[in-house]
Amino acid sequence: MSTTTSTPEVQDLLARREAAIEESGWGARFHLFQPRNLCLWVYLLLVVLGARELYQIAAPTTGVFAKADIAGVAAASTFCLLLLLFLHHVDRYERTPALLAATAFIGGGIGATWAMALPGNAALMNIYTKTFGQVWAADWKAGLTAPFVEESAKGAVFLLMLGLAPFVIRTVYDGLIVGAYVGLGFQVLEDMLYGQNSAYSNFGVDQVGAVLQTFFIRSLSGIASHAMYTAIFSAGIIYLIGTRAQPRRVGRGLLLMASAMVVHGLWDSMLAISNDNGTVVSLLMLVITVVSFVVLLTALRWGAHRERGWLHDVLAPEVANGTLTELEMAALAGERARRRKDRKAALRGRPDGVSKRREKHVLAASLDLAHDLSESNGEDTPAVQHSRAEIRRLRSR
Repeated sequence: MSTTTSTPEVQDLLARREAAIEESGWGARFHLFQPRNLCLWVYLLLVVLGARELYQIAAPTTGVFAKADIAGVAAASTFCLLLLLFLHHVDRYERTPALLAATAFIGGGIGATWAMALPGNAALMNIYTKTFGQVWAADWKAGLTAPFVEESAKGAVFLLMLGLAPFVIRTVYDGLIVGAYVGLGFQVLEDMLYGQNSAYSNFGVDQVGAVLQTFFIRSLSGIASHAMYTAIFSAGIIYLIGTRAQPRRVGRGLLLMASAMVVHGLWDSMLAISNDNGTVVSLLMLVITVVSFVVLLTALRWGAHRERGWLHDVLAPEVANGTLTELEMAALAGERARRRKDRKAALRGRPDGVSKRREKHVLAASLDLAHDLSESNGEDTPAVQHSRAEIRRLRSR
């Protein structure tokens, strides 16, 4: 099943595959150590400053609140693992390099949270209090501080990621995924801070219970939280500044960035808006969560259009050489509105003797083949040959 047949049609498909890999940046590798890149040193400075701030806050109370700290780390790790599995699942078209995801997570968790957002929030809240009085500030300072300070801080970390990985982060979809990793880091470290504060407020009594209760409430009520806000905000940044693969669309960029900030601000202002009415708060939580998902799905739909086109061009020669069928290609790279129908058609049209379950594995293995082809720039490397052999094996079992 090689692609060496030299008909004009095949040569055209191979040329389109090469152009798609070149434009999309798929398969590009990420290297963190870039001593001549200023973004690296700014990133390291933020992480060091954030780590120092975290140490100065946490170290003096470590002995007294050790149980709260351990419970916070355990709860945060569980929450983080679940969201990481979700991000891995939605990272469908081209996998984000693990080192880039870890760098974004640490930058969002340590740099954005402790080096920028924490002092920035405190400074702006003090200005509100001095300007508008304590009563007004108590109601509105959270909702009118966090969207500006925190989204800007996380956006700054995402821009550093873009400066460190310009060949990897090229599309709106890349912005959504890498931005989500930045926001996830911020969210986990912020939840740990809130959990520790709850232990403080109980004067150290039932530390584990206080921390777990805080995590449970914030996990349930905060599904639409920092990971989602930052994903949307970062997608807006990609549209706003443009890349080699994504032409600038200033309107869409500003709309997505403003949407993330507005949703964030409304979430933090729910008590003030509802005048502490529990029913209104519950209704607002539901409406804001639904709106957040609508904005996210819209951004995913906008971003996925170009990704599907590249996936089609990368895999099209595999249809020509018989590795994949036309139905499978449609299920993998067809229009989003028809994806479910195309997937069912691919399952119904599977070769004789192949179960539905194995056909689903074939579709998943096809994405692995696209990844290996992108990494090899379309060449028939051992990894590409292995992926093709895996598809044949799934069909022959």
